[in-house]
Amino acid sequence: MSVLVLGVARPGAAQSGNGGSVEGTVADPTGAVIPGASLDLRNLETSARRETATNEAGFFRFPILPVGIYELVVERDGFAALTQTNLVVTVGAAINLSLTLQLAGGSERVVVSSTPLLETTRSQVSTTIDSRAISSLPVNGRNFLDFVLLTPGVNRGTRSQDASFAGQRLMNLLQVDGVDNDNSFFGQVLGLSGSGFAPYQFSLATVQEFQVKMNSYSAEYGRVGAGLIDVVTKSGTNQFHGGAFWYYRDRSLNATDLINKLTLQSKSPYHFNQFGGTLGGPLRKDRLFFFLNFDGQRSTAQNVVALNLPAGFSPSTAFQQRALSYLAARGAPWLRTFDENVYFAKLDWHINPAHVLTARWNRQRFTGGGNEGFGPQVSVEHTGMALSKTDTLALSLTSVLSGSMVNVARFSYVRSREPSFPNSADPEANVLEGGQVVLTIGRNPMDPRENLIRRFQWSDTLSYVRGRHALKFGVDIPWNLITFFTSANFSGSFRFTSLESFGRSLAGAPAPQSGEFYTEAFSGEGTPGATTHPGFVEFGGFVQDEWRARSNLTLNLGLRYDLQAMAKPPVRNPAPALLTAGLDTSFVPRDWNNLAPRVGFAWTPLRSNRLVVRGGYGIFYWRTPSAVSSRAHFQNGVTVQTHTHFAGTPQAALIPPYPNTLCGPPDPSGVPPSCAAPAAATGNPVLILFARDYVEPYTQQGSLGFEVGLSNDFALSATYLRVKGTHLQRLRDINLGTPTTPTNIGIAGTATVLNFQKFTLPRPIAGFDRISLWESAASSIYQGLTMQLTKRYARHFQFMASYTFAKVIDDNPEPSVSPTGAGDARLLSDASNPGADRAAGVNDQRHRFVLSGIWQLDYASKLRPAAKAILGGWELSGILTAQSGQPDSGMVNFDLNNDGNSSNDRTPELGRNTFYPPSTVSFDPRVTRNVQLTEHAKLQLIWEAFNVFNHANVTAARTTQYARSVSPAVCGIAGAPCLVPQNAGVSAFGVPTATSGPRIMQLSAKFIF
Repeated sequence: MSVLVLGVARPGAAQSGNGGSVEGTVADPTGAVIPGASLDLRNLETSARRETATNEAGFFRFPILPVGIYELVVERDGFAALTQTNLVVTVGAAINLSLTLQLAGGSERVVVSSTPLLETTRSQVSTTIDSRAISSLPVNGRNFLDFVLLTPGVNRGTRSQDASFAGQRLMNLLQVDGVDNDNSFFGQVLGLSGSGFAPYQFSLATVQEFQVKMNSYSAEYGRVGAGLIDVVTKSGTNQFHGGAFWYYRDRSLNATDLINKLTLQSKSPYHFNQFGGTLGGPLRKDRLFFFLNFDGQRSTAQNVVALNLPAGFSPSTAFQQRALSYLAARGAPWLRTFDENVYFAKLDWHINPAHVLTARWNRQRFTGGGNEGFGPQVSVEHTGMALSKTDTLALSLTSVLSGSMVNVARFSYVRSREPSFPNSADPEANVLEGGQVVLTIGRNPMDPRENLIRRFQWSDTLSYVRGRHALKFGVDIPWNLITFFTSANFSGSFRFTSLESFGRSLAGAPAPQSGEFYTEAFSGEGTPGATTHPGFVEFGGFVQDEWRARSNLTLNLGLRYDLQAMAKPPVRNPAPALLTAGLDTSFVPRDWNNLAPRVGFAWTPLRSNRLVVRGGYGIFYWRTPSAVSSRAHFQNGVTVQTHTHFAGTPQAALIPPYPNTLCGPPDPSGVPPSCAAPAAATGNPVLILFARDYVEPYTQQGSLGFEVGLSNDFALSATYLRVKGTHLQRLRDINLGTPTTPTNIGIAGTATVLNFQKFTLPRPIAGFDRISLWESAASSIYQGLTMQLTKRYARHFQFMASYTFAKVIDDNPEPSVSPTGAGDARLLSDASNPGADRAAGVNDQRHRFVLSGIWQLDYASKLRPAAKAILGGWELSGILTAQSGQPDSGMVNFDLNNDGNSSNDRTPELGRNTFYPPSTVSFDPRVTRNVQLTEHAKLQLIWEAFNVFNHANVTAARTTQYARSVSPAVCGIAGAPCLVPQNAGVSAFGVPTATSGPRIMQLSAKFIF
């Protein structure tokens, strides 16, 4: 599928980053090629020039062109000069021209004004979102990354707000101005801006355009296994441009969310302000340009909280009443805050016609109150403050060495600091009743924490044209220095299965019941403790050839090599039991075999060039993020010792009364408790380490499709996509006993009996609880058909419509997940049988349709004066999204299989991800009134709404299908447990717990000059 461009408006074109190319052939009226023709390409916004000449085959190429609008002049003795104007070069564009020179004697100059609709030499699957779409389409929160969801084959992942390409989890790359802009610790974008927390790291006002590379892209791009987002930021031009903007929302403009209605809450408080401005222009005409931006946001949103009690529950004991009173005092709704300032500065210096130096600096400062945990059963004390402080510096030097050779050298520096702080000094407590979480209180067990990234990246790319070959060679070396501090479980974590048990603990007389436990972590004496340095160095090298094998056939051939060298953990657990089992906690893998061949073709079978057939195949390696490798640095049973005390074991007598810990009462300052690790007899430590056969994950991407130009402005494309994930990361507990033969459990009130396996105790490697290996044994397979219809901007109107029909199957890969607490729910349901989890992936979305469009009503050439007076200056735009739901599993609320994890047990005999929620539909319209103030200045007054029809778009629901009971009155057999269906009240299975939001309306004003 080709790049499908949404319009060509360019208020300040970018002059750096990954641009595009212009190539083609020059022929005479008979079709014979013309060698030696001179070509002069001039950027109309900066006057920058490139020159070259056709070779003996009449072929020419301008590689690595900055994004912009160009004029091309072609001259040859004996022929009239040809001028091609308004040649629009977008990010990643591969423009192919077939130019014909007329014999001299007639017109001295022939002028052509157009950009070819189809790109006939490119084989990758990609879509470009340009400046008109970015500035004119509605977007909730002004995060440009949300526009990625306009493209086919992409949806929003269920684990976070990150885009999922081809159903994969993470494995993406955000590249800004040609350099890596990812968080190498989490494997997400920098600044929390893809996670749904921070609004953005780069202001929408600084993004010129971006290309979404979906499949089969060239060997130039590495460290990405799924999708690549290639962004170019704005620069100054020879004209001064700028503006100011303000966006406003309030509770009075919104509808009431479905969750509020279900929990009998009133409309949530809400307030939103976004403001800022830009300025760009020349410091020295034709030579030195600047662009500046400031963007601020102040926003609040309510987290709805309601005690999740079973239908008809009434406290019947003093302990239950004590527990309920304690929780009720902490069960009120609370506000989340999103405050951010973003700064941007950029200089482009045209040193001389052959050398352009670009420097770009971007700063983000985000403060998110209540972002360390949220949800309907999360108390305010269980959340905390999340900060994001990022600074990025990018330098690039583009050197035109000759008419056929261009070199781009880049350097970047990233500093990202993401600390978080708890709201409470008390330990975490998950309090259940009737199998459902009533409320989670106490501090988030992960806080305080912090990850600090300092990354230096150097890359160099040389483009060289020889004959029919356009060659590219390059190297890329990022060096990641990472410091990670974690206090995971240092403050303690309780699980209570009933209000009665919690009340007893509050009264100082704990009596742990079946299914309850207490976890606490301790720093090892003489070790790095909770601060580790899981950094790494990467190397990438590639060669790429675009070979014009025939006039209508282009082959794209590439080879890439990637290597990641991770820091080795400084501490090794010397336990003989581990050595006997062949386990080394200090082991770090080094995968040397990451060769990635890539091949693609583009074929135009018709002489009119209105049909392009494309295909490609390649191997694409991803990195291992430090969130994975850091666990091996501290979760080794020595550096940090995490002990879990289960009810029904001798260690249960050591479980302290809430809110105490094994180190005593909580420190009122909020500092995690600290004391010597208890003796091994009080609880076995949890380990996480790399498997010996661990290798880097990769995908195999393949595509085959066509694109047809229906007219000068319409294009229709259809593409089959296939992505196979291999050696995907997964965490698996290997310290499990032998599974028993099938065990039976009945369902209360029915004659149904279900079978399941149960693990025996003790664990085979004595002295340890879970021993989890980071394996590279998971896999996935995605198959999809995408269709896209695009009208590029012409006659004041443009639109893009896409439909994706797809399916992804995987066996539960999880690339970066905590091994305890919230991460427990994402682990394999049966670590002894990973194949039991092979099913539809969590990002599986069978159907997705997206329509976006922009229509300027002042169609002057068609309107009568009276109509023009009414409609002139008005603009309509909007986005319609309709999609099927993403799957989830039916769960039980206890440790059914006795593997020490009570959060990942599915209903027996039920497969993973068998339940699909209803489809969602959202229409986001925007109405703009343009008021022309002067010839060069205008005011925009904007009304827009998100989910304007207030559709109840459910994004999460209760997954507990059955609870456990041992009551003879319920189960019918004394002493025999049974499953109790959860089908009553707001705690029933399938009841919504989150939506994408109610109707939200926004008012804004922009001043533009």
